[in-house]
Amino acid sequence: MKHTILSGQNCKNVLMTIIAALLIFGCASLHQKNTANTPVPGKPWNIPLPGNTSLPMAWIPPGTFVMGSPETEPGRKSDESPQTTVTLTKGYWLGNTEVTIGEWKAVTGQSLRDKVIKVLNDETLYDFDGRKMKERDFMHFDKNDPDKIMANQDDRLPMYFVSWNEAMDFCHKLTEQERAQGRLPANYVYTLPTEAQWEYACRAGTTGATYSDGNLDDIAWYVKNSFIGYTGKGLGNPPAGPRALGEKQPNKLGMQDILGNIWEWCRDWYGPYPGGNVTDPTGAETGNYKVNRGGSFGSGANDERSANRAKNPPNEDSAYRGFRIALCTVGM
Repeated sequence: MKHTILSGQNCKNVLMTIIAALLIFGCASLHQKNTANTPVPGKPWNIPLPGNTSLPMAWIPPGTFVMGSPETEPGRKSDESPQTTVTLTKGYWLGNTEVTIGEWKAVTGQSLRDKVIKVLNDETLYDFDGRKMKERDFMHFDKNDPDKIMANQDDRLPMYFVSWNEAMDFCHKLTEQERAQGRLPANYVYTLPTEAQWEYACRAGTTGATYSDGNLDDIAWYVKNSFIGYTGKGLGNPPAGPRALGEKQPNKLGMQDILGNIWEWCRDWYGPYPGGNVTDPTGAETGNYKVNRGGSFGSGANDERSANRAKNPPNEDSAYRGFRIALCTVGM
């Protein structure tokens, strides 16, 4: 057998070639890994959470739509006009569902029951409709009976009993955690959607009362169906409560439970629509109430419309209200 003997220089050249190849492969692998673990515009994004879970988000492309409802829409309210043509110049991500109880615990370390007990024992005086009051007094809660105002507590249910302030705190905490993990670029933040972003994503290109031409029962949990098949701890008569997410038909953008189940906080102060044409609106500059949208398991069919609006004090917690998070560029 004939053996080839390499000179010292040849050995050095071969070694350098191998090292260069390893460096190139390593950098390429690192780039691929980083790309896979950071949000990419135009693609869905799953937020990795503790406990080997994730929070899925859909990409919402930029576009233009008409916000509000026409006077001919059954069940409409006066604050849904004047209809306003809105242009959103930047895409963003929006949660496929509301934040779940399990996702809330994974980010905050707090259970739903602990959250409710904290509310009931809070001695802080908040501003409610111009009056300084403890929240439990404003909401007529019994400090010693948390079970009276709670429904089921399964991890797959939407997180409820969250004020607007607490929803924003959750978004800030998630932003900090994701930046610390190196998964969130500096120019992105988790936040609540603006009212315009919410309605644009809810409509998903449709112009009717809801995003579906079919039966409301197919897409939403509301007062006429939320008690059907309901088991466990309920509220009201017949007993009902938040339902497991993802059991109803989504819209074309993949939004599930965006109508019904739980009201969803938006970022905006509540105020009148400007009419005409606007770009990237963020609502009123100040106010007493924050917008929430979508209706709930306890509300009627007219509340489960894409254009319907509700308003509540930012410190108010309710068994009928939760939130869905957005991922946007800073300042959006």
